[in-house]
Amino acid sequence: MQGYTHALVGLTAAAALNAQIGFVQPHVVKGVPVGLAICAGFAILGALLPDVDAEDSTIKHEMGAAGTLTSLSLKLLGVGHRGVTHYGVTTLGVMIIGYLVSARMGYPDAGLALGVGYLSHVIADALTRHGVPLWWPLPGNFHLLPGPFRVKTGGAGESIFFMLVGATFAWIALSMVPPDLLKFLR
Repeated sequence: MQGYTHALVGLTAAAALNAQIGFVQPHVVKGVPVGLAICAGFAILGALLPDVDAEDSTIKHEMGAAGTLTSLSLKLLGVGHRGVTHYGVTTLGVMIIGYLVSARMGYPDAGLALGVGYLSHVIADALTRHGVPLWWPLPGNFHLLPGPFRVKTGGAGESIFFMLVGATFAWIALSMVPPDLLKFLR
């Protein structure tokens, strides 16, 4: 999947979880609640992070020198794209460490958003033709869809998927608007 698709999937997954359990805290700065923006940013970061090992990834380029250094370091360690960064155990580790570190800093919601974003990336890649090595060290890639329905990265299937996720995000966002505000908009 492309970076913009992963970003939207991560954002949508975090929004869906927040709609269910309300994990985002206000984090008021100078009277302005910024918790939603912080969590949105961390969800997107988490959703892009697994592709830091990819040559032309959004996250590698957005991180600049740090992204290039991280990508080069992974390459020197023999990590190829959709390798260690897409393992189930890595995903679980990122989710746990991200939460623990951010909770220690007073932002447990940001860590949860990061973990949800990371998990959403791995799940979305399991929809593609290539799949993911989710159950490493067992051989083979994990797929969520049967062969003919797997999405080609950058293809028409991904575009359709992107639109469906976008519609889902819009529906979640609208469902969270207070009813009084909706009356005002009529």
